[in-house]
Amino acid sequence: MKIAYMTAYLGKEFMEKYSRGKKFALSGPFKSLGIARSMMAAGHEVTIYSPGVTTCDANVPAFTEVEEYPEGKLIIKYCDILSKRRCDPINQVRIANFIKKEHKCEHFNVLVYYNITLGAALLVKSLKGCINVLEYEDNIFNRALVGDKNNFLWFKTKLYNRIIKHTQGIMAVCNGLMLPEIPNRVLTPGIVNEEVSDNVSTRVNKLEAGRPVIIILTGGIHYSKGGDLLVGAMKYIKTPCVVKVYGNCNLDERLKAFIAELPAIHKFEFNGYMEHAELIRTLDRDADILINTTRSMGVGAQAAGFPFKMMEYASTGRPIVSSEIGKLDADYNSHITYYDGEDPKMIANTIEEVIAHYDEKVKSALELQKRVLSEYTIKGTGRKLDTFFKVMK
Repeated sequence: MKIAYMTAYLGKEFMEKYSRGKKFALSGPFKSLGIARSMMAAGHEVTIYSPGVTTCDANVPAFTEVEEYPEGKLIIKYCDILSKRRCDPINQVRIANFIKKEHKCEHFNVLVYYNITLGAALLVKSLKGCINVLEYEDNIFNRALVGDKNNFLWFKTKLYNRIIKHTQGIMAVCNGLMLPEIPNRVLTPGIVNEEVSDNVSTRVNKLEAGRPVIIILTGGIHYSKGGDLLVGAMKYIKTPCVVKVYGNCNLDERLKAFIAELPAIHKFEFNGYMEHAELIRTLDRDADILINTTRSMGVGAQAAGFPFKMMEYASTGRPIVSSEIGKLDADYNSHITYYDGEDPKMIANTIEEVIAHYDEKVKSALELQKRVLSEYTIKGTGRKLDTFFKVMK
């Protein structure tokens, strides 16, 4: 089938022309590329339609680029993009109008849209003959802002109701987003590509006497990521640790003050953004424990989403400490050490538990690594999507 995939993917040419030197999270584009390649692996012809990002401080003219992958050629088309702060609604309207125009000559069979957006709301009733599929990663009702807030809730509710009413299929990252009102559902929690699989080992990691335990958090220290909870937990941990953070490391004065009060046995390193393959190599080389402190954001642990990093963490064969948002299924969960709620003392106790039973935790992590590097690859996800689309065809 011919699939139009609306998502804010940034191709290699776009990155080279407009994003050089810019710092922003790339987990969304990585997930989108994984979904696109998986749909191609299932035998479908995929064109990505991207509204770009709002962080380049540039007017980007519409253009097309083509990327080559083992599954075939991936076409990426961009509308005219106003890449400036607060201009996403303009770009959403532009990409929706662009896809409507393209559909008249391309005659797409399927429209896939990433999350609940204005662009998706404008398209769900506009592409005659198309099957509408929602790729749902981030619950639009997440209270992800400081103070557990969610702005413009009335408008988001209108978007949500309109889109869900006209959606026939859903690719969801967690069970809580497998909306029962949508008849066709498939779980797509994360996709591991070659940048991950080629840069991890099956090494049996060991803690060394006299060396601090290295804890790594990726994805930055934004409120929704729970970085402040990890900082708060460190004052209760008796084992010397080095905490390395990658991603957005913009610290507010409150966090700086918390860190300054931590016991001297602990050290924080804020490393900012890193090229993806190098980040995976860093996890494989340095990490003793990988941690996910993402908040449940007021919608429940299995409804907020499933952090992209959890599948990358699981690919390394290192013990993982996670909040409830990192839960997936019974087998996956049995290999992770979880904590409940958002109590720093509970997080500290969970980290100390992993340290105390480290060899056992490593053995379990390596078992999970085998599953992830088999089931959640491009090919593995492609097999799931093949069945998913055949049912709707």
